[in-house]
Amino acid sequence: MNITAIGISHHTAPVGVREAFALPGDLPLRLLRAFKAEDAFEEALVLDTCNRTEVYFVANKCDDPMGYLLGHIARLKSIPAVTDTSAFYHHQGADAVQHMFRVAGALDSQIVGEHQILGQLKGAYRLALEARTTGLLLNKLLHWAFRVGKRAQSETNLGRGSTSIAQAAVELAQQVFASLAGKSVMLVGAGETGALAAKALVRVGAGNVVVANRSLDRARKVAESLRTLQPEDAVALDLEDPSIRCPALLAMLEMLPKDIDRRPAAGEKERFAARAIELPDIPQAIGDVDLVICATGAPDMVLTGKEITKALRRAGRSVLIVDIAVPRDVDPKLDKLSNVFLYNIDDLDRIVSKNIATRELEVPRVEAIIADEFGTFAAWCDSLEVIPTIKILQEYFAEIQQAEIKRYGGKFSDADREQLEQFTRSLCNKILHQPIAFLRSLSDSASLSQRQAAADFIRSAFRLKGRKDKP
Repeated sequence: MNITAIGISHHTAPVGVREAFALPGDLPLRLLRAFKAEDAFEEALVLDTCNRTEVYFVANKCDDPMGYLLGHIARLKSIPAVTDTSAFYHHQGADAVQHMFRVAGALDSQIVGEHQILGQLKGAYRLALEARTTGLLLNKLLHWAFRVGKRAQSETNLGRGSTSIAQAAVELAQQVFASLAGKSVMLVGAGETGALAAKALVRVGAGNVVVANRSLDRARKVAESLRTLQPEDAVALDLEDPSIRCPALLAMLEMLPKDIDRRPAAGEKERFAARAIELPDIPQAIGDVDLVICATGAPDMVLTGKEITKALRRAGRSVLIVDIAVPRDVDPKLDKLSNVFLYNIDDLDRIVSKNIATRELEVPRVEAIIADEFGTFAAWCDSLEVIPTIKILQEYFAEIQQAEIKRYGGKFSDADREQLEQFTRSLCNKILHQPIAFLRSLSDSASLSQRQAAADFIRSAFRLKGRKDKP
């Protein structure tokens, strides 16, 4: 396997070091085009995420790939050349393949089991295709890696359950409401964590969103960002599944009114809107929402006092309030209202901790998937060697010759049978002459990718895949 991976990630360096080598914007495409123009690698792919910058390649004329890569990145980003490479890893052959499979299977992620990495890997592949820097090996490797990622997601529970506070807030809401489709949400505080939670809610179908913030301009910016999102189909959760159920919700779910899931009538279209308000306007708006996410950085409580209490009592509907702020935004006394169900960051921490523990139990199952897929990929790579392909081709035709002799030899005398054997052997050798001469010529003149592509074609054309060279 002439595949190499060089990179830097959260495993080897802190963010302050990693960000110097991050490749935002069009830098990955520019780097790939430079590889192509200089013919340094036969094939190459650049994977850049928030936690890693990696280059996978099939070497060609590059004697010092680490220096070559880091020098190119330094020139692209106008930063000093790197002299200390201790933060970078250098995997070759089987280690490089297994590393990519672990990346695709989300075992190498900072949050084990996260789903984004597979999409990021596909995006990196699209860029490499655009730059025309992939060939037989990386094309096969990437498609094998995608299969690893899909199997990890579909055959295990590795990616199940949220592992961030923002996602845990969404999971909690999904457990309370049978569906979030059309639900009205109020976001109190327009910081990063709250905005992430609001975006996740919109993506699973939440309806109108009210963004309340001390700064109205900031609230408007977040509201505008929500309007650009495209809601995805909400995934119904099995509330009886102990792996995702929050035990603290058992009693609450029994108390919820039967009509809490106010889904739109058949044929009624969902309408999404996001608007911004200031914090003093919360009492006028809170009575019209189903869910409140509180995530301000205020030193004192924000949802408190008689006005909020009256507004919630008048609402005539059950309201779920999730307070993910530290210090807390919501007066704990509001939980005493019969129609208010209040959860804070400690409740979400328990969900996150439980989900992380569940994911860790799934790691051996994903490791088994990686081992299985690596075995088949390694066997395919072994089939790309030119000399073994020639030997297998010769053995295959020898088997055909002997089968035909056995089939028709009885119809000939001993003398004629000897001539029949000579004739069939000579015929097979003549048929084999051109493909074997072609394969042997590649051993000296062609690149590795060309030799491998030719061997793969010969094995496919003569249906030799799965056959092994006899010792």
